[in-house]
Amino acid sequence: MVNIKLEKKSITYKLFLVLFGLSASVSMILGIWFINDTNRTIETEMYNMSSQTLNQISNNISILLSNVESIAKRISIDSKLIEILSIPKDELKNYESEKKNMNSYAEGLLTDEVWKYGNFNMKPELYVLGENGLVYDTYSKTKYTMEDIKQNNWYEKIVKADGKTILINTYKDDNAVGPYKCVFKMGRLIKDLFTGKPLGVLIIDISETILYDRYSEVLTEGSCIYIVDEEGNIISTKDKRLIGTNYGLGIKNTNHLLNKKNHRITRDNVKNMQVASRLNEYGWAIVEEIPLSIIRQPVEALTEKAILVLLLVSIVSIIVSYRLSVGITKPILNIKNSMNEVMEGNLNTKIIDERFDEIGQLEKSFNGMVSWLEESIQEIKNQEKQKRTAELSFLQAQINPHFLYNTLSGIRFLVSMNKTEEAEEMLYRFTKLLRSLLPKASEMIRLEEEIENIKNYTELQKLRYPDCFEVVYDIDPEINDFEVPSFILQPIVENAILYSMEKEDNLGEISVSGYKQKGCIKIVIEDNGIGMSRNKLETVLNKEASINRVGLINVQERIQLNYGSNYGLKIESAEGEGSKITFILPN
Repeated sequence: MVNIKLEKKSITYKLFLVLFGLSASVSMILGIWFINDTNRTIETEMYNMSSQTLNQISNNISILLSNVESIAKRISIDSKLIEILSIPKDELKNYESEKKNMNSYAEGLLTDEVWKYGNFNMKPELYVLGENGLVYDTYSKTKYTMEDIKQNNWYEKIVKADGKTILINTYKDDNAVGPYKCVFKMGRLIKDLFTGKPLGVLIIDISETILYDRYSEVLTEGSCIYIVDEEGNIISTKDKRLIGTNYGLGIKNTNHLLNKKNHRITRDNVKNMQVASRLNEYGWAIVEEIPLSIIRQPVEALTEKAILVLLLVSIVSIIVSYRLSVGITKPILNIKNSMNEVMEGNLNTKIIDERFDEIGQLEKSFNGMVSWLEESIQEIKNQEKQKRTAELSFLQAQINPHFLYNTLSGIRFLVSMNKTEEAEEMLYRFTKLLRSLLPKASEMIRLEEEIENIKNYTELQKLRYPDCFEVVYDIDPEINDFEVPSFILQPIVENAILYSMEKEDNLGEISVSGYKQKGCIKIVIEDNGIGMSRNKLETVLNKEASINRVGLINVQERIQLNYGSNYGLKIESAEGEGSKITFILPN
């Protein structure tokens, strides 16, 4: 249906659609590509910046944890601490006094180590729980006992580590009485340096806010950073309610984030870009989620400008496409209008336009065609005029008063001689000849009818000139239906009769034959009369000459007017040897 409707539209309309469609499509494709490419570029830049930031945060946290680990190690091998923890439980004289002294010593020891590493804001809490029942802490109000410690899963990890520092994830410590409710721990077994005997456990509590402070300043609007352990449990984030819950992305599952840029995740119906970094030595990972809507805010402003530019380009495309389509089709419309004028009969129409492209060539071809058409029409008019003149001359020649007079006189003579049958036969032939002559002088008739007319004519002449000539016919039946101009053969047959009778002591023999040969139809009229010399032959071929008032040139013109200049008469004659005239007609 669309194709049918489009076919009815003008070329200007179709060309405008094509030009505007192409320009609009290209502009739209370029605009979409530009916006998408800008989106990708901004997202890639954001990803790279976030990756660098997370890597820096990872390094800072690694240094922090490394310092805490060093503090735990140095305290765990302190000689005085080991000496006190080595005292058997039954030898402790004053438990409370020893605990007070140990608390003071432990706090000073921890403070010295913190200052040594420059971590002034760390403010960790130190717990030492001895196998001999002594419990020391820097806060001095702890509720921890060795029995409580042994109930935790991480205690077994500390024991199995056999003196190595163990990192314990952040959790909400309901037993802690200090200011830090969300803490992560580092634990280490305290052993006798000589015997390797376990003397107690050292635990350092560090507030989760120490981790949060490392990345809080880089958080942008809507973004969120999570520190997770190997199992995906959240160690630190802005929303403290999520600490201890599972993020759903463990350290083992962060490989695809590290290897694939611009990874996306949907959380609470918000699409985010994920960026990750890993703390390989501690088994932690840092994951940042940044809303794509925040990242793409600059692109949205750019998109509005791009749409405005596209609208302007579309308006320009409409104007340019219209001018181009009109400029291309205007010469075609000029040709169309000129053709309409030619159809109305104005052959003086000419297109005057100095162009050198294909349309200019078409205009030149049109002008040439009109000129050729004008010449052809004039030539046809001239040919028709010649044809009518030849037909009139031929008709006038056929209705020869002498022929009519001689024929009627012959009939009258036969009647006066009481030769009724001969007179009747002569009258029959004459009326039949007149019937075929008068109404069809300018019409085409079948060759069989033309031969019948010749027979009527020759029979009349034989009645007038008995025993003077004979006519033999040999016509191929295949060409009987071929159409020829009426009475085209009669002047030649009449000429053959006259020439054959002029030869003394000679029975005139005339043959009329017809056949196909090499794509043509040939009709040959041959006699054994006196023939013609070369000079006489040239005379009868002259337009002014005539054979019984109809010149050979007249017969030639009739043939060529009907069939073209490639056809006509071929005359062969020699003085005293007769003549042979061949009609060459198209098949």
